[in-house]
Amino acid sequence: MPFLTIYSNATVKDENLCADAAQLVAKELGKPIQYVVVNLLFNSAMAFNGSEDTKGALIEMKSIGFRDKGALAKSLTDFVAQRLQLDSAYINIQFVDMPAGDVAISGCVF
Repeated sequence: MPFLTIYSNATVKDENLCADAAQLVAKELGKPIQYVVVNLLFNSAMAFNGSEDTKGALIEMKSIGFRDKGALAKSLTDFVAQRLQLDSAYINIQFVDMPAGDVAISGCVF
């Protein structure tokens, strides 16, 4: 039920990025890895600092509850900056706290 989506205009060459991001999210949120979904989307038409030449990322982090958003923001920013070789100034995160009644896995609502 933690859902992490990373949108970026940077070329991704890291084959383990999604698996490693899932481990990071599970650890940071204290949630079972079986519930974590990571989606990586490349879009060359994204603009940061008013230019498509500037490489960056928009991260959407959804979960039923968060422990410490500040710590998670730092961990995700550092992870994405390192793995995609981005300046952290161009990494933005949106947190979405989902009500448990709005989330289902295997056909069962939490």
